[in-house]
Amino acid sequence: MNAAAWGIYNDIITAGSVDDIREFFLDNMDVKNLLGGMMKVEYASEDAARAGLFALRDLTNQFLGVEITESSARVMDSLAREASTLADATIQFAGMVDPNKMMDLILDKMLFLLDELAINKYIAGWALRNKNVFNQMPPQNLQEGIDTLLAEFKGAQNSIAKKNKQFISELKRLRKEFPEVVKPLMDAFAHTGGDVDSQAKLMKWAAQQITPMGYFKSPNPKEMNLFARGLWGVRYNNVLSGLAPLNAAVGNGGALTLKPINSLLGHAFYGYQDGFEGFKRTIFYNGAVQETNRRAIKDAYEMMKKAHKDPEMMIKTYRKDFVYKVDKTWELIEDMRPIYVKQGNYAKLLELDTVIALKQLGAHPALRYGMTGMVFPDVFATTHMAHNMSRVRAYDDVFSDKGFADFDEILKAEKKHYDSMFDADGLIKDKAVRAMAGEIQLNMDDGMSRWINEATTAYPILKEVLMFPRTMSNATKLAASYTPISLLPGISRYSKTIYAKTDDDIAEALLEHGLIMAKTPNARVVWENLRAEYTGRMILSGMIVTGLFSHAMAGNITGPGHYNQAERSKQIKNGFKPHMLLVPVPGGGEKNDFWIDYSGIPGVKQVLDILASLAYYANDIDEAFLESIESKLMWVLSASFARDTPLQGFEPLVNFLNGDMSAFYQQTKQSIKTLIPQIGTLQVVETIISDALKDIETKEIIPYLMSKVPGLSSFVPEQIDIYTGTPIGHTDNNWLRAFNAMSPVKVAGREDPWRVFLQEIGFDGLTLLKKDSTGTYEYSPTEREQIYKYIGEQQIYKQIIRVMNTKRYQEEIELVKAHRRSNKTSDLITIDVDSLPVMQDLRSIVRNAQKIAEAKFLQDNPAIGDVIRKQQAVDNLMKQGKVDEAVNIKNNTTRKLLNMRK
Repeated sequence: MNAAAWGIYNDIITAGSVDDIREFFLDNMDVKNLLGGMMKVEYASEDAARAGLFALRDLTNQFLGVEITESSARVMDSLAREASTLADATIQFAGMVDPNKMMDLILDKMLFLLDELAINKYIAGWALRNKNVFNQMPPQNLQEGIDTLLAEFKGAQNSIAKKNKQFISELKRLRKEFPEVVKPLMDAFAHTGGDVDSQAKLMKWAAQQITPMGYFKSPNPKEMNLFARGLWGVRYNNVLSGLAPLNAAVGNGGALTLKPINSLLGHAFYGYQDGFEGFKRTIFYNGAVQETNRRAIKDAYEMMKKAHKDPEMMIKTYRKDFVYKVDKTWELIEDMRPIYVKQGNYAKLLELDTVIALKQLGAHPALRYGMTGMVFPDVFATTHMAHNMSRVRAYDDVFSDKGFADFDEILKAEKKHYDSMFDADGLIKDKAVRAMAGEIQLNMDDGMSRWINEATTAYPILKEVLMFPRTMSNATKLAASYTPISLLPGISRYSKTIYAKTDDDIAEALLEHGLIMAKTPNARVVWENLRAEYTGRMILSGMIVTGLFSHAMAGNITGPGHYNQAERSKQIKNGFKPHMLLVPVPGGGEKNDFWIDYSGIPGVKQVLDILASLAYYANDIDEAFLESIESKLMWVLSASFARDTPLQGFEPLVNFLNGDMSAFYQQTKQSIKTLIPQIGTLQVVETIISDALKDIETKEIIPYLMSKVPGLSSFVPEQIDIYTGTPIGHTDNNWLRAFNAMSPVKVAGREDPWRVFLQEIGFDGLTLLKKDSTGTYEYSPTEREQIYKYIGEQQIYKQIIRVMNTKRYQEEIELVKAHRRSNKTSDLITIDVDSLPVMQDLRSIVRNAQKIAEAKFLQDNPAIGDVIRKQQAVDNLMKQGKVDEAVNIKNNTTRKLLNMRK
């Protein structure tokens, strides 16, 4: 509050009557000239309105018997303490006169202030909405316009006065009958723009804010209620408590690394136009890397500490997907406690305590370390972009002024530009830097994310499938910029930037980035750099495809895997790891080569996934390259792009509506998992202990949740590799297992050749083992685990090696591959790979091992052998039509089996 407003505030508080206040406002009126000055509207000036707001607040707080809250004092800063002193003095004076008359005076003051403030707000809003209406009104209609406006303003003034008068009457009544309601009602009235103007509406509004039903549907579709906000705040903490900061660091770091590479490639492409001036500039922009990194690390660390300690700074620095607006609603709802206590409404007190507890848990520094950790890579990227942009402007300014690059002057100008990019809190305020950093951080607003956020605000339950819409939408666009999709004219900001020629085209392209050309310093150079970077992305992706094609054809890039879910499951059980690139180590031999995960690098992931899929289907033994080509293309695009989009979240819902209950169970398990405190961290710890796959049925929810928690996971059966007897997916090297658990970039050694052989031919021995060798009894997960261990003890992988090296089998497999590559397919007669002798031999090996394992298992579990025999007897009785006898055997055996499993 400035000096002028402070003076008016003093006059309002100490005024002896409403007429005195009216005089103060008449002396501080603004005039709005409408219709070319033919009509004038007087309303409270900004200083008077600001003073009125603070006076209204203090009249409410002090004279209605409630202390100024800590949050309100923070808003008024030091002036609030002076205001309170004045108000306290007035209270002391008020004790010397008739308290009822003093209370009437206070409420009359409040009524006048409410009227003036509402009119001020109405006029300001009207002017903003209708700023061009007068230019469009013909001169002959001016008088008609004046009459219309007068009627409109008079009607608004009367409506405001009537509403406020009724509200003050309600306050007077409640002051006598239910004084605990007065303060929260006054605050709610101001907070909701006058919508809450009675005790009944206050109780309804408060109930809507704390009801758990707000998790499903928001009472106010434009904002989530406090329960939903608190619950999702806690769940975000849980989900992001694991590797989220490190994943963000890999993504941001990868983008920062690729940025200068792409820019140099792009400027080299356009070098014929500008004599490689852009190329030279880019080298300068990206100089002083060591100093930039030092500054970026320092800024990131300092900002992370601020976000950890200060909830307000937390809101400013966290990604937009993770936070909700903190407003006065939280303060208002806490003022409802005395009301509920007086009413004895213990149900509402429980809901209130739950909401407050959720808020405190969500804001607790020790529980939001995952989100706080993400501040570091984001601020690191922002500082890098600020450094880059300050050099862009400094170079362009000096070069434009002197005609050459005077580096002494450039460095001085760079410091000046850099210092101007941050506000007092150390947050970036430069729009161009925010736009560049926002793409790296995946934190830019766009049409899709705004639409989805509106939907999830109205129906918070949708966040179960659309938890991070802004992040996913930005990731998809960034990835697409490395593909020919970005070259389609007009489809995105990338193509508009690349194809821009005229100033209007450039202005439109910059506007796509949230930048107004006329208001953006060095706008043309900014556009040239963006054009070069986007062009460079296309060149880089082409270089990747050209350079790594033979590597992919040799099976050294795994990609997303087979398009068919069942086939993909076989691959994983045989040791397949998606999105991995084999890195050869020169001079070390194949044993020293290792696989590295590339899925965390936007753009690169998509290019390598497509390349790997092309190579895989070209060598696929199961189908010809062009067979099921639509399904293959859909899977590659879905796995590479759609899985990073908000649309991916709808997949379980669509599958469920189509009758696929497995999607429902999977989504249910995922949703419940986010309620486990710090589940992200728990999963990391569990992976350090054991990274083996668990044997969990689709419908089993409790075992799934147990498998994510260290200690409890030991009670969940593991999937055992029948070839070696070890758990599937388990890493024997403790240090490597711990590294992969804590690293966003996974590494692995080379697979055994016999395992690669099984992956290539698509053999899955586990599908043969769901039931016993007679096919009459289905094992439980615990029983399966034991059977698989007994099979693994036989080390049948040695027999697999013998089959793999059989020359006849090799020749037959190559003949099938050659046939597939010819793309000669027929729907009438098909070539079934499962009929090959090599497949028969492998099935025979697995079946024989199963019989040996069963014999050992049944010695320890004779009751199961009895069940198998009884099942065979039931089958024979049913063939004879002896239903009653079959049912009796079934019931008796089932009872016995259930007792055995208890």
